[in-house]
Amino acid sequence: MNKKKVFKMLAWISSVILIIILSLLGYFYFVPNYKYLPSKNKFTKRVAYIDPEKSLLSEGFQSCNDNIVDYYNSRKGDTNGEVASYSEGKNGLRKYILSQYRNKNYTDSGYLNIRFIINCKGKIGRFIIHENSLNLEPTVFSKDLKDQLFQLTTQLKQWNPVIIEGVEMDSYMYISYRIENGEITEILP
Repeated sequence: MNKKKVFKMLAWISSVILIIILSLLGYFYFVPNYKYLPSKNKFTKRVAYIDPEKSLLSEGFQSCNDNIVDYYNSRKGDTNGEVASYSEGKNGLRKYILSQYRNKNYTDSGYLNIRFIINCKGKIGRFIIHENSLNLEPTVFSKDLKDQLFQLTTQLKQWNPVIIEGVEMDSYMYISYRIENGEITEILP
């Protein structure tokens, strides 16, 4: 065999080996990183989207536009920007909720998450409630506990909207109550 044929054969064999190695690397990258992506019921909307048809207290609530941004949205270096917040601050929100909340011998534990929209004028509406156990599995809280925290949350009327480049915008917000045996142990964010 001459040197050209040997070189071509080695090039061909190394190309096949390289393709096999790259295929295996791709496979072993894909399986652990993407096998848990949903194949059914994929999300078609952003996390900020709250369907007005399925939300609570939507009637009469007006968003300023259809562009709902994240509550924490502000651009780096934007001196005319602010994130959405409760007017009395996080401590004011916590103080109000904890002073009004009454544990009526509840035994529930988990996270009661209430998501809603703050429009550009600081008004709130379009509420959605999610209930999860402490292991973040879907669960159901007692109706009275859920109603009480929903009422208290909707009574928080004075909100500051997101401001991006000096423009007040609509944003979504959430309040997550961590509850252990009926007691609120943490309020997030």
